[in-house]
Amino acid sequence: METNVLLDKAFLPKNLGNSSVLLNNVFIKSATFEGMYKNGIPTEKLTAHHVAMAKGDAALTTVSYGAVSEYARTFKDQMYINDRSLEELKVLAQKVHEAGGKVSMQLTHCGYFTKNTQIKNPLAPSRVFNEYGFLSGIMFSKAMNRKDMDKVANQFADAAYRLKEIGFDAVEIHMGHGYLLSQFLSPYTNKRKDEYGGDIENRSRFPLEVLKKVINLLGKDFPVLVKLNLSDGFKKGFSLDDCKYVSKKLEAAGCTAIVLSGGFTSKTPFYLIRGDVPLAGMIKNGTSFAEKITLALFGPVIIKHYKFSSNFFLDQAKEIRKHVDIPLVYLGGVDSKKGINEILNSGFDFIAIARALIHDPDFLIKIKTNEIIKSGCTRCNKCVVEMERGGIRCVL
Repeated sequence: METNVLLDKAFLPKNLGNSSVLLNNVFIKSATFEGMYKNGIPTEKLTAHHVAMAKGDAALTTVSYGAVSEYARTFKDQMYINDRSLEELKVLAQKVHEAGGKVSMQLTHCGYFTKNTQIKNPLAPSRVFNEYGFLSGIMFSKAMNRKDMDKVANQFADAAYRLKEIGFDAVEIHMGHGYLLSQFLSPYTNKRKDEYGGDIENRSRFPLEVLKKVINLLGKDFPVLVKLNLSDGFKKGFSLDDCKYVSKKLEAAGCTAIVLSGGFTSKTPFYLIRGDVPLAGMIKNGTSFAEKITLALFGPVIIKHYKFSSNFFLDQAKEIRKHVDIPLVYLGGVDSKKGINEILNSGFDFIAIARALIHDPDFLIKIKTNEIIKSGCTRCNKCVVEMERGGIRCVL
């Protein structure tokens, strides 16, 4: 009986944190790179993708990887926030609203994690080897100075403000997965000797400065979420204890909600999704002959496989739930009615879903109406390959 009550409550309207933004329910479409762009400009496919999520009862759908500048992109065709992309994003927001949903943009900066040859000296906390882009000729990063940091913080704030102006309902600051702000948080990439490196208090200083600048410009009523790693997924990376510390600081800084995730894309890319590694498709998608050969020879060694299980981040996420009162968004392996109830029963405020909704945008409607009790997604992860073949889709 309690299980049904919990699930029924999950489909009732709920405010997004302390903001005035009222969501239809607690379910969020998690940001997953769509690949639906042409020369960095959103296509009609991107709009249709997010409209489908809204029609499928995702209360808030998150557009992924909105780079805050031209030089914040992981690769050349990635979208960044500019006059031209905002024209299309305004239409996207309007159509999502017409479908009954709300829309957020994930804002990010790649840092050194790039193979975009337009970037000659990619920024990072420290000078490090670029294991992602070296085959494209981008070998090392440039350690950021104060001027660089101020410029990037302003870019995050300006991008967020422009999205608010065109009708977006929220923004999500990406502090996870090995992108720039995550690179500051992780001792794996942050080797600084000044007040921005060393212990977690120092390593979190710049990401918190970015957050505060965004909130100050947008106002405290506009929702600003943060995606944060529970851990990087390897020793001597960002840890669960680090996450506890940063979560408290995010709460104190006025963050609306924390989306808990994990993994470091250049080192543990499948830690955050689990399941099969679609290596054959990844080799085919390689952007150079050297990359294809490297993946073919060393892919099984350098790309670690992580077995999928439902709610795979839940035990770690519960530890964060004990330490903060801020709204928390659970993410990781949500694929069934049973799993959803387990998350709700553990005290999480919102639930983010990715692959179950990619497999079937009506997943939530079918769960609500008891048409299904579990997603048909097999975690083959071939949707990852499809991101670079015209747009993410389920191949089943």
